[in-house]
Amino acid sequence: MKKYSWKTVGFSANAQKIGEELENIADITNKNVLNYAKKNIKSELHKCFEWDDTIAGEKYRLIQATRIISSISFVIEEKPKKTQKIYYSIKSEEKDVSKFKNIKDILEDDDEYYVLCNKAKQELESCKSKYDDLIKKEDLKNIIFNIYKEI
Repeated sequence: MKKYSWKTVGFSANAQKIGEELENIADITNKNVLNYAKKNIKSELHKCFEWDDTIAGEKYRLIQATRIISSISFVIEEKPKKTQKIYYSIKSEEKDVSKFKNIKDILEDDDEYYVLCNKAKQELESCKSKYDDLIKKEDLKNIIFNIYKEI
């Protein structure tokens, strides 16, 4: 049995149940996750959304769904325990839809793996430019270099 946990804080729902419920959704998009939660009011996913329309509308709930998908992770049975992100955002042609794919499936598809690697490279370059002034300090420069080298 896979073990799930939250990669980020802010969710009171049970991560294990959330992970299992996400496994039952064939196509992981923010819309599909939201629809599942709407239809299954006793589900753990349902607890993650703000259902009071005076507080949040449909677009906000789509943002909540994206955050849920991005925040769930596998627990890797090592010492010390580590977590592994499960779902990665991939390009969607549909407006207002965030589409996600399981890392296992991405690793098996060379094209999608290449796209994900390019996205990671762009994010690292963005991070480098964001902290470019601080990189003058040797310790931060070494940290960034070592992270980049590991990839």
